[in-house]
Amino acid sequence: MVESPTGMAHDDLVEALRRVDGLDDVGLDPPNFHSRSRPFLHFHTDEQGIYADVRFGTGDFEPVPASTPEERLQLLARVADHVEHLSQSRKSGRKGPRRRQRLA
Repeated sequence: MVESPTGMAHDDLVEALRRVDGLDDVGLDPPNFHSRSRPFLHFHTDEQGIYADVRFGTGDFEPVPASTPEERLQLLARVADHVEHLSQSRKSGRKGPRRRQRLA
């Protein structure tokens, strides 16, 4: 990850998010990330700066600030942890292939 002299830039954040296993950037420009084939994260800009709308649960999107290098690092860490947790819970929930029983 390339950081600007003052910390993580927005483009650095987007590139780092593209490297998170389990996230797919389906928008490219502007970036729009899906997780498990569902909308997960996209960015907005308003008078207060840049923020990401992120779906951390099954409900609505949650606005997360992403204007400063520190906010971007926190967002990246939070997203990476959440996606990893989803991946782990999905793997632990698998019971293996189902076998059909033959009827006699």
